[in-house]
Amino acid sequence: MLAGCGDAAVSPAAKASSEAAAASAAASVAGSAGAASGSAGASSAPLVTDLAGSSWNLTAFADESGSLYPASTAPDQGTLTFNADGTFSGSTGCNRIAGTYTEDGGNLTMVPGPMTLKACSPDLTTQEQAVVAALPKVATFTANQTLELLSSDGIALLDYEPGTAGLAGTSWTATGINNGKQAVVSAAGVEQVTLVFGTDGTVSGVSACNNYTGSYTTTDPDGLTFGPLASTKKLCEDSLNQIEQEYLAALANVMTYQLEGSTLTLRDASGATQVAFQQAAA
Repeated sequence: MLAGCGDAAVSPAAKASSEAAAASAAASVAGSAGAASGSAGASSAPLVTDLAGSSWNLTAFADESGSLYPASTAPDQGTLTFNADGTFSGSTGCNRIAGTYTEDGGNLTMVPGPMTLKACSPDLTTQEQAVVAALPKVATFTANQTLELLSSDGIALLDYEPGTAGLAGTSWTATGINNGKQAVVSAAGVEQVTLVFGTDGTVSGVSACNNYTGSYTTTDPDGLTFGPLASTKKLCEDSLNQIEQEYLAALANVMTYQLEGSTLTLRDASGATQVAFQQAAA
């Protein structure tokens, strides 16, 4: 074989050696890429195979044609919580809804039950109708970093993102307080009540007028109690003083909690609501 101008002659043996080296290098690169891919796969969020105890916030809903629309986040975001006892609860973004569910691997059936019936804005009415219509149609789900509820023919009905997973490190603003007369009220000034759960087992906040601090203890699956609370002693307006007294009395009765998306409900041993909260803006 004649070498062209500027080319070097290559013997068959040298050519074979060069090709073998190139093949070895390619195999090495492929192996590295596979390892990197495997590492990336290992670090991705695992599939959720048990929904019990999980809480989710609504991000999209499907209309009758199957087209997905973004969910409303104001004034209240739709939520969905799967409880360990086979019940679910949450919000359509306007009204509260509850029911039962059965999960078997990736299969899921949902049977809606009681629902509040307050009036909703036109946009939230559309969303609510879609959510209520979708829940009985759910047949399967996929969940890792998001939750997708699917019909029996694989059409996406509702999409959710993870809600708050625990109390530690969260902050809340009160929306209703038990007044000790079997009623949860939302009088003017209730919105000044705050609750902050530290990551070290401490709790703090504003009890409408004074600041308070103390400790809290949680137990699985939903137990919550507060230790003795210390409070500042400044004078308060009569209305705020009443809210403060009712709030601190309510905290002393708390035995369980319920997280649903951006809402937190504290209950006594009988299940009666003591304080209701909305998650504070970040």
